[in-house]
Amino acid sequence: MGAVLLGGGTALSWDAVAAAPMTLNLKDADLTAFISTVSKLTGKNFIVDPRVKGKITVISSHPMTEDQIYKVFLSVLEVHGFATVPAGSAIKIIPQANARQEAVPTMSEEHPYSGDEFVTQVIPLDNVSAAQLVPILRPLVPQQGHLVAYPPGNILIVTDEAENVKRLNDIIKRIDIPNTEDIEILPLQHASATEVVRILTTLEQQRNQQRGTPNGAGGASGPLLIADERTNSVLMGGDK
Repeated sequence: MGAVLLGGGTALSWDAVAAAPMTLNLKDADLTAFISTVSKLTGKNFIVDPRVKGKITVISSHPMTEDQIYKVFLSVLEVHGFATVPAGSAIKIIPQANARQEAVPTMSEEHPYSGDEFVTQVIPLDNVSAAQLVPILRPLVPQQGHLVAYPPGNILIVTDEAENVKRLNDIIKRIDIPNTEDIEILPLQHASATEVVRILTTLEQQRNQQRGTPNGAGGASGPLLIADERTNSVLMGGDK
């Protein structure tokens, strides 16, 4: 039988052994107490910035493993404006605004990261100018993140949460293709970016079928369309 981690006010307690799968039910629990509990569960050492404080609420309907609880823990920190940064054998918990100035780990294909951990990645470009992409991608990077171009090497350097860095990577790979002459980002106010891209892609495919041309990413001469759900924007690439 799994354990239940209960929290009310500032107290956290278990109704069974901590080694068992746990169900989180926290309401207005003290964040510092939650950090201490996660440390005991995972065996990780945390260095907590004095500014890290607050009340949290987490509701779960099914038991979670230690690894799943740690991912929830990272998400809780992210929601409240805090981030984790490795510091030797410990992990520092600091405000997100300060995270990009710390020695965050570097993400690559050999060293992938996931979740809400803060990472830095160097992204080389083959076909598109890095300086050209910065103003296009900057709205997709939250305020606590960082995005800069290094023109001599035609590379982008991005620091943000691992999941958002992976998302930017996917977008960049679809943009960094030969013959992309112009790129524009179109924020939407009312319509869904995903639905707009689906409709436009379907219309382009139907047009290509009528012309007898192959269907691809909008056809050989059609625009490249990418939906960004977080900002509800459409990225469009192609000739003017």
